Amino acid sequence: MGQQQLRGIAVVDVGFTNTKIALFSPQGELLAEKKAPSLHLAAPPYKHIDPEPMVALCRAALPELDAMLPIDAIVPTAHGAAMACLDADGNLALPVMDYTSEPPRDIVADYEKIMPSFEEALCPLLPMTITHGLQLYWQQRMWPEAFGRVCTLLPWIQYVAFRLSGVPVTEISSMACQTHLLDIRAQAPSSTARRLGWDALFPPMAKAWETIGTLKDEFRGSGLRGEARVLGGVHDSTANFMRYVCAGLDRFTLVSTGTWSISFDPSTSVDVLDPARDTNTNTDVLGRNVCCSRFFGGMEFAAVSSGAPAEAATVACVQELVRRGTFAVPSFTMTSGPVPESLGKGYVKGPAVESDEERASLAALYCAQMVSEQLDAITSKDEIIVDGPFSQNPVLLAVLAALRPAQKVKASALRDGTTAGAAALAMIDGGRLPSIGIRMAQVTAAEIKGLEEYHAAWRKMAYEKR
Repeated sequence: MGQQQLRGIAVVDVGFTNTKIALFSPQGELLAEKKAPSLHLAAPPYKHIDPEPMVALCRAALPELDAMLPIDAIVPTAHGAAMACLDADGNLALPVMDYTSEPPRDIVADYEKIMPSFEEALCPLLPMTITHGLQLYWQQRMWPEAFGRVCTLLPWIQYVAFRLSGVPVTEISSMACQTHLLDIRAQAPSSTARRLGWDALFPPMAKAWETIGTLKDEFRGSGLRGEARVLGGVHDSTANFMRYVCAGLDRFTLVSTGTWSISFDPSTSVDVLDPARDTNTNTDVLGRNVCCSRFFGGMEFAAVSSGAPAEAATVACVQELVRRGTFAVPSFTMTSGPVPESLGKGYVKGPAVESDEERASLAALYCAQMVSEQLDAITSKDEIIVDGPFSQNPVLLAVLAALRPAQKVKASALRDGTTAGAAALAMIDGGRLPSIGIRMAQVTAAEIKGLEEYHAAWRKMAYEKR
């Protein structure tokens, strides 16, 4: 449905930390927002997600938002690292696994023997249970009776759509976001999914922007004015990327930041991807493979800054850190990102940082270097657009621009690309993307004496065997 026919668009965005429902106009303007914390529960049987607070928020907020502007389209979006296992009645046969769950070592070892190759899945096996295939394998092995009742497997994103509409579907961006469930190039169930019988449990594929059903009565309150069509839904990071595509951008690298820093480059060939550098593909809603690299950006920044506010950083302090040779060497969390085999091995070398200014400046310098490594991992050559929290850190941006002198670096003014991108999908008309501009500011590179030599020394330390 095009912009002229739509009235209100509601995006149900189920994040790891918070769930929010955002109301947009047909021109993509954010009008209102309702939030609630996402609820994570401890074992047994494993750390898991309770979907009921999300359901309760939808029940309360959708009628309120419809009273402001009739809601014609509802777009589900969520993080792409969970699966819902439904029984014949549409209830959860097993709790939805929290991706920070730690599986037994023997389960991981056995899964590694039967998981799809990197060439097939175009993603490595990720830590914890971020990989959907490992989640399902653990559930099937350890809880066979409960898993035997499973009739439908849904990505978390489409489970949200199912709870709203009662209609089970899958969608390409959700099924292909580092899941091990698809043969990415063939866009068909992976060899592992076929071998273990999961492929028979996948419901039909829908487009992200297609109407799959209408909102169930339990979410309508005393009645809605809008059509309340529920769309297929989209992986959250892919929604953010698509918002820039809808701005008419073609050759660019998007650095989408938050808890994760994820770089997207639609011009990169899959042939350059390296599982050791945490590179992979996401498949966009149009079915195109987009090469990506990532690291735990927000968590790494927090680890190095030790609680210092990001705004305490200064370019002058970065210059002093470079002059005296204080380095933060990756990685400080349990992921390696673009620096192979560095997980959990992070350390600070050289004179210690003591003040908030020094800690925040070192974190900005370190994360700028890690983002640059991400960009190298996917051979980024075109203009770089940074959005999310890092786009609001002028010191980090200025250092990144200095590290990438051959490329323009721009800071996006878009504050929530996930919900804005999901809303834009509701405006797709006959497969044609809407055209919605984005304000961006070009970043001026910092002038830091000795930065090139400092960065070379940092890279040597980062990549040496430890």
